Amino acid sequence: MNPPPNQTIADSVAPLPPNEISNDPALAKLRIHFDTGKFGPPVELVHAYFDFWPTGVAVSSEGRIFTSFPRGNETFTLAEANTATTEVPFPDQETNTPPAFVNATNAGFSIATEKLILVQSVVIDGKDRVWALDVGRPRVNGSTLLATTPGGPKLIGFHLNGTRFTTITFPSSVVAADSSLNDVRIDLRGDGFAYLPDSSPQRPGLVVVNLRTGQSWRHLDNHPSVTVQVDLISFHNGVPTYVHPPISPFAVTAFNRFAIDGVALSPDGEFFYYAPLSARRLFRIPTSFLKVQPSAINPNAIILANQAVLDLGDVGSHLNGLESDDQGFIYLTAPEHNAINRFNPNTGLIEPFVRNPFIQWPDTLAVASLKSGNFLYFTCNQLWLSPDYQNGTDLRTKPYAMFRVPIEGGKANQL
Repeated sequence: MNPPPNQTIADSVAPLPPNEISNDPALAKLRIHFDTGKFGPPVELVHAYFDFWPTGVAVSSEGRIFTSFPRGNETFTLAEANTATTEVPFPDQETNTPPAFVNATNAGFSIATEKLILVQSVVIDGKDRVWALDVGRPRVNGSTLLATTPGGPKLIGFHLNGTRFTTITFPSSVVAADSSLNDVRIDLRGDGFAYLPDSSPQRPGLVVVNLRTGQSWRHLDNHPSVTVQVDLISFHNGVPTYVHPPISPFAVTAFNRFAIDGVALSPDGEFFYYAPLSARRLFRIPTSFLKVQPSAINPNAIILANQAVLDLGDVGSHLNGLESDDQGFIYLTAPEHNAINRFNPNTGLIEPFVRNPFIQWPDTLAVASLKSGNFLYFTCNQLWLSPDYQNGTDLRTKPYAMFRVPIEGGKANQL
């Protein structure tokens, strides 16, 4: 019988260095099996971040690169890469400059504004337009997130020339004060729908938006598939990672900060894939259940959606970035392995795709179809070494990085 494919793609043999061998000469030339730390296509560095640490990445059909930064002391939160090592605010600095961050009449809350507060995610849709997800919760003192005010969290659409074509805000019944919207996927079929995970551990769930009407609703609230694994201990570069928070009571915890995080749509738009960051499992649900707005007209919508969730199993690493291509593969970040794997819906198996020691916390993924070929772009931000996890000390090393790797499939345009 043939062995499983790809089982030894990261393996090799070589003699050990002299200082790692005993004095017995019989051992000196032995070739010992070891892990190379690499497999898959070549990794190409395409951008280095020397100022702000990145989360989102999106690439237009002409190769323009857009990116986002969580807002703390950053002077802008949505940007375009203008050189290999610098970024400029998109669409401009004025749009990235709200009148304030702290609500003057309600301490602890942010403000309502058309300006950008904290853009967590940026994507390019099938019409080559930019969508920015503004969480509406800026960071203060390096770690604390202000609560949202309705009109702060929003989904904004821009043409590539910077003209805004839509702004969608959310009622407090959909996005609460302690909600934490994390990512977005856009499907332009029919009315058009947007899917936004709420990764708040207090109220994990999924926000669905009808892009034609602007109406929004929630699904999967506190469903087991969207919640954190409370005792998760993650490993990065072989080291177990606990959370050492820089705020009271300074109690060390498991790696259980974020609920539903990474999301992707199948290329035909029929399935929505998702995973909590603080867990190692992948799930999917038919989008037909999510498009039904819970109401007196559809009183069973929540129950039916909850029953429709399919657990696709353990994926071997916690993961926070998902993306699909037009062949149906679902790419999965694997921060615990310095890798990106992919789920094959035809076989139901997780397949190795790319692994490299320079992939230090792959965060967000984006597929781009360019004249030069198809590529998977991804940001790496060393998140587990950031002050939130390391008792207020920043152990990351600049520059942060954006890489790309060639792929067979192209962009799933969701048109």
